Amino acid sequence: MKEEQVILVNENDKIIGYSPKMEAHKKALLHRAFSVFIFNDKGELLMQQRATHKYHSPDLWTNTVCSHQRAHESNLEAGKRRLLEEMGMSTELKEVFHFIYKAQLNNGLTEHELDHVLIGFSNDTPIINPNEVKAYQWKNLSEIKNDIQKNPQNYTEWFKIIFENSLSKLEKELHRFYLKQGFTFKPIFKEKLWGGKKLKNILNKNIPSDKTGESWEVSTVKDNISIITNGFFKGKNFQKLINQYPEEILGKKWATKFNKDFPLLIKYIDASDDLSIQVHPNDKMAQKHHQSFGKNELWYVVHADSKAVLYIGFKEDITQKEYLKHLENKSIEQILNRIPVKKGDVFYIPAGTVHAIGKGVLLAEVQQTSDITYRIYDWNRVGLDGKPRELHTEYALKAIDFKAKVLKKEMNKIKTPYFQIEKISPSKKIFIDLKNKESFIILMILSGSYYINEKNYQKGDTVFYPAITDVLKIETKQKGEILMINL
Repeated sequence: MKEEQVILVNENDKIIGYSPKMEAHKKALLHRAFSVFIFNDKGELLMQQRATHKYHSPDLWTNTVCSHQRAHESNLEAGKRRLLEEMGMSTELKEVFHFIYKAQLNNGLTEHELDHVLIGFSNDTPIINPNEVKAYQWKNLSEIKNDIQKNPQNYTEWFKIIFENSLSKLEKELHRFYLKQGFTFKPIFKEKLWGGKKLKNILNKNIPSDKTGESWEVSTVKDNISIITNGFFKGKNFQKLINQYPEEILGKKWATKFNKDFPLLIKYIDASDDLSIQVHPNDKMAQKHHQSFGKNELWYVVHADSKAVLYIGFKEDITQKEYLKHLENKSIEQILNRIPVKKGDVFYIPAGTVHAIGKGVLLAEVQQTSDITYRIYDWNRVGLDGKPRELHTEYALKAIDFKAKVLKKEMNKIKTPYFQIEKISPSKKIFIDLKNKESFIILMILSGSYYINEKNYQKGDTVFYPAITDVLKIETKQKGEILMINL
């Protein structure tokens, strides 16, 4: 049988000739090679133990597949061929980097290779070729790194070199893959004087009490950082992940603009009683007084009891003097727009607009990342501690737009200076191409249930997809409504 030829190259990977494999190893000739790394959904690397009869590095552990390209065969073609031959597996591969190394082996041989490192993902069970592979195991990278340090004799030379010099490159590519899968967060529940049970009864939230007023779905507000609850990044602090991969998560444009600050806060609000009448500052005022974003927000009514209302803006233009008189007389309600609402109504609330959510309303709120609220009037009631809640009269005076009018919007698609929101109601399988989008995508499942990128989600779930996500594949199990939010 004719001995396999390897491709001789220079340091720029330009082909300069061919050589029998054994001769190349005896003379330490630089030749082309590849190393395949296959990971599963847990982030574990599929490793192989080389067969005992291998002419070099027998019985040693190494990455999933290692071999040489044939003439006129691309790196990816070679990787796929050998993955099938050695491990009985087939999956897409991507080249992530290459490097040159020279290492003395057993029997007086030398590996001098320009090694192309290929990465792929699969949960399949290998069917090993005993002529090539003695055993296999799945192991996470930190465990492998620690064992290499303790037992270097158990691993191939090229595998140790990759771990020593290029582990961060592998980890980054691994993380990019898992970022694309999207993730969910642990809701941050807020007990409120006016809170209720609709988050549980309508959205299936596991609320802590019957006075739960808010569920913060996606947040990086100080002391209220969302924690990831699924997949590879389970348990990870969202802000720390953004700090690590700002462009991949936010998009290059927005990472530059917001300097790793996540610009949105996503909530559900359940008002079993009227909220206080309040106002929020704009960006300029919020930055000056609180070093924060302002608070422009949008409400989508998920449920409204009979005769439920929202208070938004003034009935007509008003002067500051007239406003203060009503405030003193505790008659603020008389000068506000009192708007009957129903499920599906949408309102955009710019900073400076006086507003309040009325009793019996459950809504989804999309807003800038800010927890700054100036309370104007609280219906003469006391808080959960039995004391009147603080009012912010002076700040409110600086923030209020005395000409503000109600801004009801028509769905399905709304664009504001701070975010975009679209309601979709898939009735079958749909594909949303995200390759040309520069922003992350947030999906709020208001009703129904879906397979999204082959994962199961249902009413009440909020799913986050970083900016590097290529596509959303949504398959409807039970038809409902989804809010899709991006910048």
